[in-house]
Amino acid sequence: MKYKYLRILALAAIAIPLCLCSCTGEKKGGDTTAVDINLPTMTLDSQDTIIVDQLSTEFIEHLKNQEYSDAIAMLYYLDPDSSIVPLPRNMAIRQEQIFRTFPVLDYRFESIRFRTETDCQVKFNFTFSRNAEGKDYTTSLYLQPIRRDGQWYLTVRDSSSPNGSASKIEN
Repeated sequence: MKYKYLRILALAAIAIPLCLCSCTGEKKGGDTTAVDINLPTMTLDSQDTIIVDQLSTEFIEHLKNQEYSDAIAMLYYLDPDSSIVPLPRNMAIRQEQIFRTFPVLDYRFESIRFRTETDCQVKFNFTFSRNAEGKDYTTSLYLQPIRRDGQWYLTVRDSSSPNGSASKIEN
């Protein structure tokens, strides 16, 4: 019950790309990469996948090493004018609180999905707690990269962002 309350509180606090989903002790199969090609709305090449993978992995490694300020420094925000700006201070403070509440003990890459330059998703599953019997408590972390003028950014969105949290990507 305690974890459920924290999960709901965390989701309400960030309201976007770092969506923390239901806790579970189950582990699922291997790594997969999903590329959404049903509606090709942007041109991609292998470099895009490599760059997004490197950015995302660097970000979650900072979290795993408890380098919260380094992780937060990698996050950007798509403001109401559709400009990509560094994460505003109030959002950075909320993100750090969430990262400290759900520390990354271990993680597993799940998928990358590209849809449009402002609607992409990287998913990691990560362990945030282990009990005395060795049972892992896991959740998912969703990053939403945005490509602007050929450069990729890891962004945080909320209800005031132009895209809000209304991604067309189905989980």
